[in-house]
Amino acid sequence: MIVLVVLLSVFTVTWGLSAITQRPRQIRTAGCIAFAALFIFTGISHFALAEGMVQMLPEWVPGRYPIIYITGIIEIILGLGFLWPSVRRMNGLLTLTFLIAVLPSNIYAALNSVDFGGNINGPRYLFFRIPLQLFLLWWVWFMAVRRS
Repeated sequence: MIVLVVLLSVFTVTWGLSAITQRPRQIRTAGCIAFAALFIFTGISHFALAEGMVQMLPEWVPGRYPIIYITGIIEIILGLGFLWPSVRRMNGLLTLTFLIAVLPSNIYAALNSVDFGGNINGPRYLFFRIPLQLFLLWWVWFMAVRRS
């Protein structure tokens, strides 16, 4: 899945560069930069792939397009928040809340075989998506929320 590729690729490059510059203890900074890249990427995709993302919400939900655009803006803002150390912890807590709040749309899309981001595989997709969501929650907690 592209989410995992973006996150781990940016993390590897960022952490590798910090090791080259003699700052190997910057794993949390590298993790936050990687998550910032991921959320900015996914936030932008809310605009570029809005048609597919709208299908991840039930038809009875009013204002599906505005919801997709607003959540895209939220993801971009939260992504940027990981780049400022002074707000990183609070931003991480907000991001954890956001990730939990959007989980039902992923479950709905998988159960209804929505043709977007692997959801066409139906409930089997949840076997990947739910652990991925748990991994993202852990990542945010470990890299941004927990105290050193």
